[in-house]
Amino acid sequence: MTDGAVAPCEARYSIPKLLGWLLLAAPFAAFSAMLLAGGLQGGSLFVAILGAVGLLFFGGAVLGLLSRMVDRRVQLRIDDQGLLLRAHSARPIPLRSIRKIGTDRGRIMLFLHKPAKHPIERPLRRFIYRINGSQARPFFGDAWIWTAHYNASKVEIFAAIDAHIVPTRFERDLAERISATQSVTGDGE
Repeated sequence: MTDGAVAPCEARYSIPKLLGWLLLAAPFAAFSAMLLAGGLQGGSLFVAILGAVGLLFFGGAVLGLLSRMVDRRVQLRIDDQGLLLRAHSARPIPLRSIRKIGTDRGRIMLFLHKPAKHPIERPLRRFIYRINGSQARPFFGDAWIWTAHYNASKVEIFAAIDAHIVPTRFERDLAERISATQSVTGDGE
């Protein structure tokens, strides 16, 4: 915790990470396109539908990854104003609004005190959240950060959040009391 003299933490999409994801999705998109073409030529409706669904999913992923590779705007910014997550909303979430943080592999889940004050504004995120139904909040949280797409690690993001939370008067008083007690007693514990 600091008095606000810390530089903001900014993260953009990571080209190497996105290339890795692209190398995973592109072969599946190509295979789906071959299934679709084979199903249409061979007269198999099931294979054509299977290929179309696969192409929609994996082809959409490829297009999304390619568009992110050219988007060089700051996607995540943590500063004294809060946490700006472009994929979630155009408005920053004040750091004191975060009740709990969870992690899972390449994702940081933020659980907010009042999620209704910071709704998901981006259509794709809203769609992803809604198709998951009742399991969306336990899985994603109220807002989520895919560190598997950004050029910042979980450790860097957590350090930035910690550095930019302005301590309350109670926290400052408590820290002063603890340091005064330690200096009087000589304890470093």
